[in-house]
Amino acid sequence: MATRQGTGRTALTREALADATLRLLEREGPGGLSMRKVAAEVGVQAASLYWHVQNKEELLDLASDALWDGLEPGPPGEPAAPGGGWREEVAEASRRLRAHLLAHHSAVRVLAGHFAPGPRALAPMERLLAVLRGAGFGGPDAAHAAYLLSTWVQGFVIHEAVPMSAAEERGATPEEAAAEARERLAALPADRYPHLVELAAEISGPGMDSRFEFGLARLLDGLEQLRGRAGD
Repeated sequence: MATRQGTGRTALTREALADATLRLLEREGPGGLSMRKVAAEVGVQAASLYWHVQNKEELLDLASDALWDGLEPGPPGEPAAPGGGWREEVAEASRRLRAHLLAHHSAVRVLAGHFAPGPRALAPMERLLAVLRGAGFGGPDAAHAAYLLSTWVQGFVIHEAVPMSAAEERGATPEEAAAEARERLAALPADRYPHLVELAAEISGPGMDSRFEFGLARLLDGLEQLRGRAGD
């Protein structure tokens, strides 16, 4: 946090700027982010920010690290992925990441894809790599797998947080919007769209938890094929 010195001036920290930028993104979206507003958020003049960052892109880099704050990387002190438990540990880490990002979904839509690892992002990244290496993944495979899992969860959350349709935008619940989509699919001409009509309930039906678990399981199935392969 910013602290007050005896002179009455505000001593800024990069952590305070990161947190302020993240709060603005969550409250106002990308259109509300400016150097002036971030400065006001931490109680200083905009000119003071330039001692720490050069532009708005650097603020986004800081915020991308702040986004990881509060994400529990795993039980401290416990060995990573003992025995054959790597799948469940990676799955549980992915579920925690999804829940964490959903709580910050407005910011995720702006920060997804940013890679400027700072102190708050390092522990979850290190933990995931340790789990994968401990499970028998070679170095390059572990790095690629960690990237795949992280970006897939981020993309899923972005899709999940967007209103399904105009009906949901108008205030309908996700269930009501899904029911409307199901009815529209089921009413299509069956001779032209036989599969869409037959699978209308399945296409619109399962909740996002079910879709997440299905996709996560398929990713883990694929990664299993890489474990312990030669040529690392």
